[in-house]
Amino acid sequence: MKGVKRIDLGRDVPEQVAEWLNDAAFTLAAMPANGCWPGGMRSYWPDIVADREDLDWPMESDIRPPLPTSDEVSRMDLALSWVPMVADRGQKAVVNMRLIVHPISGQHRWTWTKIGRKLGISHHTAKGWHATACSVMAQKIRQPAFFTSHIAHFEHM
Repeated sequence: MKGVKRIDLGRDVPEQVAEWLNDAAFTLAAMPANGCWPGGMRSYWPDIVADREDLDWPMESDIRPPLPTSDEVSRMDLALSWVPMVADRGQKAVVNMRLIVHPISGQHRWTWTKIGRKLGISHHTAKGWHATACSVMAQKIRQPAFFTSHIAHFEHM
């Protein structure tokens, strides 16, 4: 499969995990918010229209990014499946906060400083927790049982 992004076990795996999570955040932001119901399902709740102030990030335009490709969605699903591997609640919270990205500006909703304030830690500690969480995920995906079940997403050594 030419042009498909894969995890290369010969490179820094925690760094690649962070890249995949960042890509997953942007893919998630580009996903359509409407019409995501299974066939025959309905919601009678009205669509929520947020005020710009509620979004707490700049609105650059009304142009949405292009819909993600099926490969990008597959990688997003895989990367998001790694998050539950992190047992530490603080680390997991940091990872989840960094997954929220504005679909137009591409800015992270939760900067390192905001994450630090929210969790009562410094922004350096927040970055460290994110790096540690990526290392935990990398350590687990390097295991042979995980590797063989996800072989399509890994470079062969």
